[in-house]
Amino acid sequence: MNKKVFIYIILAIIILGLLLLTLFPNRIYFIRDSGIAGNAVSPGDKCTPPGGVSVEEWQTHMSHHPDMYRECFG
Repeated sequence: MNKKVFIYIILAIIILGLLLLTLFPNRIYFIRDSGIAGNAVSPGDKCTPPGGVSVEEWQTHMSHHPDMYRECFG
């Protein structure tokens, strides 16, 4: 009986996690694109394009997220 309860709890956690990742994918992209994850040229500077991305491409990307990159356009 204890093994079944443990398996159901693990499955519930996995299903809940997948459901949250499916319903709120923009939060994952926000962390990835904000420089918090260390992918910017200078960590903490989210206005600087990450490696492999041109300045024009990065400005286009930032224009799609004005709430995240407001200070980059000011």
